[in-house]
Parts: sequence; structure tokens; C-alpha cells
Amino acid sequence: MTFQLAGAAFALLAATAAPAVAPAPNYVCSNDSFSIDGKPLSVALCVADNAVPKRSPDGKRTLVTISERLGANGQAFSRDVVLDFLTGAELSRTIDDVPLDKVGIPKQLHLTIGYRPGSVQLEHALLIPGAIALK
Repeated sequence: MTFQLAGAAFALLAATAAPAVAPAPNYVCSNDSFSIDGKPLSVALCVADNAVPKRSPDGKRTLVTISERLGANGQAFSRDVVLDFLTGAELSRTIDDVPLDKVGIPKQLHLTIGYRPGSVQLEHALLIPGAIALK
């Protein structure tokens, strides 16, 4: 009986001493679809809703990790990019160029991305070369 009490006490101590695990993030995403040469291209930009952005060393910029997922022609790819946004602005924008060769399109998307803490939005998209406005 003493062994069972000691075991139970150890289990309780171990459970209460374990560090708290942060909740898994929920992602807030912007989802868009475009037609390129008559074929659909999907673009999802996501940011974790509980992510704490980092400040640049000079404090003027906020560094935010954006998860990008693009799909076309039965192919898809994802990448995480760290983008700079203006610190303290209610809404800040930045530019990102995404090569589309991984989905069989020999072009790039030139994106304007808007960021508010906890949300991200694709505001404008150009297909380059050619500067074809998609959004």
C-alpha cells in the first residue's frame, strides 16, 4: 500500500510539474483563385492567429511568418516566408514574389499582402512577366 501511495504521489507531482504545452495554433487564411491560360490557380496565405510577431532589430518593422500554399495543374506546393510589415500600423502591406514553376507555370506571381495582427489578406496579384492583373 505504501508503494501505491508513493507511486500515485509521484505521478501527481510529475503531472503538475510538466511544463504547459502551448495550444496548437489556428490559422487564419486568405483564399483566392485565378485563371491562368484557362487553368485554375489557387492561392492560400495563412497566419497563425496566436503567433506573436517579432520585431526587427531597429524596431520599425514587424516580422511575420506567412504560410503560402499554391496549386495548379494537379500540383501544389507550400512554403513559409518571413515578411516585413510596418510596426504599429493598423494595416500594413508588403510585396512577395512567388515563382510558379513548381505547379507547371513558367511565370511568377507578384503579390501585395496586407497584414493586421491575427489576419492576412491577398490584396493584389500580378502575373509576371507581362504585368497581367489577376486581382
